[in-house]
Amino acid sequence: MGSAKPCSIEVTAYQPRRRPIVVIFIVIIAVVIISLVITIAVLVAMRYAPPYCEPGLKSRGRDLDSPGLFNDLTPSEMRAVRDYLMRDQKLGLTPADEAAVNSSYIFMIDLQVPLKTAVLGYADGGKRKPGRAAIAVLYRGDLDPPRVEEHIVGPLPTPSYHRAVTNPAYRRTPVPFASRPVDSVERRELRALLKLVTRDLQTLLSESYQLSYHDCDHGPDCLMFVDLPPRGFESGDRRSWMWGYRQVEGAPLHPLGFALQVDHSSTDVTDWRVTRIVYNGQMFYEVEDLIERYEDDSLRKLRLFMDAYDRGFSSYERRGPERFDAPGRGPRLVEPEGRRFTVDGQFVTYFGWSFNFRSRCATGLQLFDVNFQDGRIAYEVGLQELGVFYSGHSPEMGTLTFYGSSFFIGASSHELVPGVDCPTTAHFLDTFHFVDTVSPRRYKHSICIFEQNTATPLRRHYTTSHDSDDFRYYGGMVAYSLVLRTIAVIWNKDYVFDYVFHLDGTLEIKVSTTGYLQTTFSLPRERSFGHEVHDELVGNAYQELFHYKVDLDIAGSSNRYKTLQFQAEQVPSFWFPDQNTTKMRYRSTVVKTEREALWKQESSPRLHHVFYNHKLFNKYKARRGYRLIHKNPTDFVLKEAAVARAASWAQLPLTVTKYKDIEDASSSIYAGGDPWDPVLDFARYHDDNNTIVDEDLVVWATLGGTVVPSTEDVPGPTTTTNSYNLLLAPYNYFNIGPSIVVSDAAHIKRQVSDEGKAGPLEVDTFGTSREEPQCLQEETGISQFSGQVEND
Repeated sequence: MGSAKPCSIEVTAYQPRRRPIVVIFIVIIAVVIISLVITIAVLVAMRYAPPYCEPGLKSRGRDLDSPGLFNDLTPSEMRAVRDYLMRDQKLGLTPADEAAVNSSYIFMIDLQVPLKTAVLGYADGGKRKPGRAAIAVLYRGDLDPPRVEEHIVGPLPTPSYHRAVTNPAYRRTPVPFASRPVDSVERRELRALLKLVTRDLQTLLSESYQLSYHDCDHGPDCLMFVDLPPRGFESGDRRSWMWGYRQVEGAPLHPLGFALQVDHSSTDVTDWRVTRIVYNGQMFYEVEDLIERYEDDSLRKLRLFMDAYDRGFSSYERRGPERFDAPGRGPRLVEPEGRRFTVDGQFVTYFGWSFNFRSRCATGLQLFDVNFQDGRIAYEVGLQELGVFYSGHSPEMGTLTFYGSSFFIGASSHELVPGVDCPTTAHFLDTFHFVDTVSPRRYKHSICIFEQNTATPLRRHYTTSHDSDDFRYYGGMVAYSLVLRTIAVIWNKDYVFDYVFHLDGTLEIKVSTTGYLQTTFSLPRERSFGHEVHDELVGNAYQELFHYKVDLDIAGSSNRYKTLQFQAEQVPSFWFPDQNTTKMRYRSTVVKTEREALWKQESSPRLHHVFYNHKLFNKYKARRGYRLIHKNPTDFVLKEAAVARAASWAQLPLTVTKYKDIEDASSSIYAGGDPWDPVLDFARYHDDNNTIVDEDLVVWATLGGTVVPSTEDVPGPTTTTNSYNLLLAPYNYFNIGPSIVVSDAAHIKRQVSDEGKAGPLEVDTFGTSREEPQCLQEETGISQFSGQVEND
């Protein structure tokens, strides 16, 4: 009988799992200990670190659902206008990112500011609020002949109508297609053509510069082309110089002496061609001719190589002897009791000042309805145009002229860097633009507003005893001011645009320029137009000009303009008849017509310009007014140049016209496309020679200067010596200096006994603390900079 295989069953005793419980207990103890350490550290930090300063007056962002009269278009309004126009089959529009040069598409959408009469009727007269509308610029490349159209679209936010409009100020209608600003659609085709051409020129580019274009997009070994105006020699031309540069930081300081002129006037890109080539100071009319002569050594060849060290001279990176440096952070603004201004969307208040602002696509910051201490000073203040006129020998530099509005100053104003471009205490705002795009674009932190301490007394006086140096009285206050700022970048130059609001009622318009020089490759004939600022590099002379519109409403819209002319005269003394005395006198003259108001600087440099209300007086029977102080008038050098016909405004440092709705701007976005026969000519504004006595007056002022660059302008010119100012200051407008109401001031007097003995000092700061701040400033730091423009 076989034995059965035993069934083996392994039996183990039950054992509780204690190990996980121990681990959990240890973790809990560790968490408790860490929490205690963190709590103690926080308590210690709170004990020894001051609290954050009070926020002060409150501000809030834009109400995108209910924009104000002067507020920029909201992203939803831009999209609504775009979608409405795209649905119109009669227009036959193509999305811009799918368009060709011979398509019809939307190029720009911006706010159509309501008429002044309608706005004032609503604001001052209780009439109906003007509706919001947009202006859309359409490129109609598919029409014969092609043209540019402007359409008014409204009402917003839900458009139901559009109509093609002709600006009454335009002298050429419809707007010629050749006048249009170059956009991404056209540049895409230009790049394609340049890649074809440079493929054939690769041997020359490699041997001359160690660069490539057709197979190189980014980096120091890549060639970059920049198309710079003007685009030809006469009206109707569209022949652009494509300047070659090394693609490195500070590219404007790396011209190669190589440029191509492209005729791209046709809407059929197959007709585009290279018409001229410049290489090392020699001009060729065909690519094949240049290649042939290069290969057989029948031209002057160039070897312009640069390693990483050589390329670094144009960088903004720190370098130089450390012994001239003082490491550490400089002084910073602190607001110990918080902000003293408010921002409500696009409306600002500050110590009696109030104003609206917006960012126009073409010209940037504009002010509207500017008031001080309950009185309107100006209805509108804004840049109209910037012009930069260069000189040189080369065919490119010889006619180089920038009209800033054609490059869209507002839409070229990018993110500001906290702590450098604006104080870290500033209030930063985003802007939205629809230019050369398919959807609204958000420009983060492109505007800043801040209060500054100028470290200069606004007013002060120190009084001593009449018979000794013993102190008696002191009174003074700091010159605080509010700054509204944006910075536009157009190719090589950075333009810092400021509006400064002072406590004494003065509005300051200020422009500062920096960035990089516009340079040319150094050839013998080029050196008579500027200094060599680096090896083989000439910084060419230029004149930069800025034109502003100031629509004054001094205590109402009925104003006069008078000048005070100063002169010396020798007359017999009233008190001593046998003696002659030389006195300074001024002659007051009321300017009666627009042509009389054409101020020619060279004939009357010592003028005071006063604008006043003839019917309103201050307490002392003086007519209430404002004085315009022109700090930087300049005589326009290129008055006879054909390329400057679009800059007729530049010939007048200051002029005054009667307000007209149709004369809302002195230039247009088409100035750079055809400066020889401009769409808008400012000189026509004076043709009717209107009376300007007791009328609604508009001041047009040109400020700027001539520049001959020096070696100190490398890597970049400084704002110290490149700033221009225009001021509007009260002139008998108040009964007393308006800053006297500000409590942030100091008054000190020495108490003196009846016997004349000096006693203690009596210090009055009018309730304003003078204690050392015991708080940390909440700041917007440089770490928050992103450097991006986003589609919204």
